[in-house]
Amino acid sequence: MDGKECCDVEPEHPHDTEDLVRLVTITRQEEGWTQAQLAEAAGVQEPVVTSFEALKIVPAEPLAMRFLAAMGRA
Repeated sequence: MDGKECCDVEPEHPHDTEDLVRLVTITRQEEGWTQAQLAEAAGVQEPVVTSFEALKIVPAEPLAMRFLAAMGRA
């Protein structure tokens, strides 16, 4: 073992990114939240939510978990 195996992180697969963004977007819409409301609840600026939902933020998992937690879904 050269010490790298334990710490190597696989890059997020594009399909995983799309699925996470879709999950957050659908959840937000089902809850009746605007992007501004989600941004405020998650402690980020609204453009972050907009960029996230436009698939411009990769990896998506950290923000997806933050957004879902903000909506009480994590």
